[in-house]
Amino acid sequence: MTGSVPAPSRRQAARAERGRAEEARWQQRRFAVPHRVDGPKITLGVAWFLGLLASVTAAPWLVALFVVPAAGLAAMQCAHAWARVTVSDHQLAAAFAALMALSGLAGDTLWVGAAVLVGTAAILLYAFVAVGSAGDPLRFAEVMVRSTVPPAVAAASLTLLAVSDPGPFVALLLLVSAYETGDFIVGSGAANDVEGPAAGLVALGMVGFGVWLLPPAPLTETDVPFFVALTALCCPLGQLLASAMLPRGDAAAPALRRLDSHLLAAVLWLLLI
Repeated sequence: MTGSVPAPSRRQAARAERGRAEEARWQQRRFAVPHRVDGPKITLGVAWFLGLLASVTAAPWLVALFVVPAAGLAAMQCAHAWARVTVSDHQLAAAFAALMALSGLAGDTLWVGAAVLVGTAAILLYAFVAVGSAGDPLRFAEVMVRSTVPPAVAAASLTLLAVSDPGPFVALLLLVSAYETGDFIVGSGAANDVEGPAAGLVALGMVGFGVWLLPPAPLTETDVPFFVALTALCCPLGQLLASAMLPRGDAAAPALRRLDSHLLAAVLWLLLI
């Protein structure tokens, strides 16, 4: 009929309008956690999950092949979002984060701590020597440390946990993946910032029940509820931490968002197991 709008066009217009409304909502919140649907988000998420699961099953150190590059990209994207450093400094942030993340292969938390301390000292030295009077070295160092240390520590913790305790690593991966799946599926179409995390927590709880039924050694049935509750707390807090690392919560940093739920959970699982 003349003047009518085809159904696909109406759907596309409604989707575009919803996307604009979500972008406006994210821009109004400093600690927004965006759920963008552009691109193969679900495909990449499934590939990430299956890749980590296959790696820890075949040879736990292979987990580093996934998480170390992710930490480097996360640091580079975070540094780029601040727009206070040059392109070469974006690459430097990626290198620092990747090198610190590799410390997880050493098999000891002391090596991870030493790598973070050395990396932070190197960033400070670079800031005062290379930046110097040409800029604000303290501000530069703050952005670089903020961009590199959290993803590097998370990646190193995941690698070390996989190498030392593959069973708990798989349990953590299942719990975090369940949270992220529920959060993304519901949150990407939600009109508020609560529905996504709430759905993620429900999914995490369901998977947590399965982990409780079949606890991976050295965890016991008594330990699992604590670690499930800990993960339920750390996942949304990790997302907020990722937003705090960026100049604004809606800044584009997909690699950082791939690691955000692990920023706190991976470290605490490693330290408490």
